[in-house]
Amino acid sequence: MKKEIVLVFVLIGILLCLSLFIKKQEYKTIKTIKIGAVMLNIEVADTDDERMRGLSGRSGLGENEGMLFVFDTEGYYGIWMKEMNFPIDIAWLDKNKKILKIENTVDPDTYPKVFNSSIPSLYVLETKAGFFEKFKIKIGDTLDF
Repeated sequence: MKKEIVLVFVLIGILLCLSLFIKKQEYKTIKTIKIGAVMLNIEVADTDDERMRGLSGRSGLGENEGMLFVFDTEGYYGIWMKEMNFPIDIAWLDKNKKILKIENTVDPDTYPKVFNSSIPSLYVLETKAGFFEKFKIKIGDTLDF
């Protein structure tokens, strides 16, 4: 009887630890950001761990979904397609949230190539491939969040 009780408590402990680990892996979500007239649901990656993981291992993004990488200081931040399963559009933004550079339809097969901006950025936005062309979003446009 004592062994069964100990086993139940051990299993409960394992389940609690797993649930905390899974919760820690989730990204913070901002309901929407706006680019011109377009609304985009994003996840925020603002820790080293989240930025390193990015969208790796996922099966895809919805039509108006994306990930916003937020850095502590402006810099030359590279993006690669390690462990990516779908193509994406990438935009680099300055501290005023103005788009500095866009890479359209970056394919997973480009790995290990690193994509970056020659102008320091504070934010990087990744969206479903074709998003920027579809909504006519261009360099100089600003995000509202």
